[in-house]
Amino acid sequence: MKKVFTTVVLAMALSACAGNAPVNNAQKQAKYNELSKCDVNIEPVSKVPMNKMEFAEYLSTQARNASADQFVIQKRMEILQLVGWNDSVADAIATCGANRKNKRKENASGVFEIMKSSTKDAEEKRALVEAYSSWETHVTSQTPLAKQDFDSKVGYYKNM
Repeated sequence: MKKVFTTVVLAMALSACAGNAPVNNAQKQAKYNELSKCDVNIEPVSKVPMNKMEFAEYLSTQARNASADQFVIQKRMEILQLVGWNDSVADAIATCGANRKNKRKENASGVFEIMKSSTKDAEEKRALVEAYSSWETHVTSQTPLAKQDFDSKVGYYKNM
């Protein structure tokens, strides 16, 4: 009698697990699809900065946005670890982050060229180039040292 009861309980448990497996796999695949989505449609600035204060603010805003992008990428990777690691999804997440950084740099490059061509003073132009270069480094690496260097250079450029 005990063997029959144990067999029935075991069979019910296994059938319950088997019934949930497709749902669990479907949920996991849905989460993978959600994590793999990437929006690189970063709109260029609608109003081009016309002076160094506006350009410095533009760079600072883009640096904050790049930091937010990096935070989202890190959180997606953490969620992926919780759901179950998948190399192709991890690659899609990392590629998305790189594409967003490249799009930000591409958009800022045009604004930088406009500012550079309109800057006549040699010292101001040097400060502009240094601020932009440190911004690119900060957006690419996202390290505290790069942020500190960017803050210093953009502050110098803005206040000269």
